[in-house]
Amino acid sequence: MKTLGIFTFLMICSTLTFAQFFQLGIRGGLNSYNVRYDEITVNNVSIESASKNGLHLGFYSRVQVLGFYVQPELLYTRMGSSITTTTNGTASTADLTFQRIDIPVLAGKKFFGLVRVNTGPVFSNLLKADLNENNLTQNITNTYRNNSVGFQFGVGLDFWKLVIDAKYEGSLMRFGNSISTNGQTFTTDARPSQWMLSVGYRVF
Repeated sequence: MKTLGIFTFLMICSTLTFAQFFQLGIRGGLNSYNVRYDEITVNNVSIESASKNGLHLGFYSRVQVLGFYVQPELLYTRMGSSITTTTNGTASTADLTFQRIDIPVLAGKKFFGLVRVNTGPVFSNLLKADLNENNLTQNITNTYRNNSVGFQFGVGLDFWKLVIDAKYEGSLMRFGNSISTNGQTFTTDARPSQWMLSVGYRVF
């Protein structure tokens, strides 16, 4: 009986110690996304973009290393951007929708046991890209890179088992070379960016 009590005590201590160095949880939230096209004019038709809201959900883990932490994540991200073309003063709007698998690998540090700052690369795989124009949806996945690399930085807050993060994501490479809308093809240097607000729950 005494041996069982000692074993139970050691198991509890080991679990608590492990929890201090490793975390695993779920997370989800909202993002405001934009594939930024500089305003371009082709054959008297101009194009410009605007951000739209999307969502993301998935898992995160966190490992403590020498006073810092590494936080890999696996996220499904759905986002979009609106594209407005103007021909002789008449505007027409189309909607872009992207679905991706994102893997951010962030490094950071916690201050005062509560507030975190972090930054790192994000590796993205494009699942699908759609263009909705005049109530017709086209699959334009082949127009964009299947894989891309960006960066994220932000701040976070840990409270009880809740993990709250606000992050900005930028691109390190061109996402697409052109877009066709309103009967015109525009050569672009598209570099996506997004703001992300997420809430997670630490499972253990």
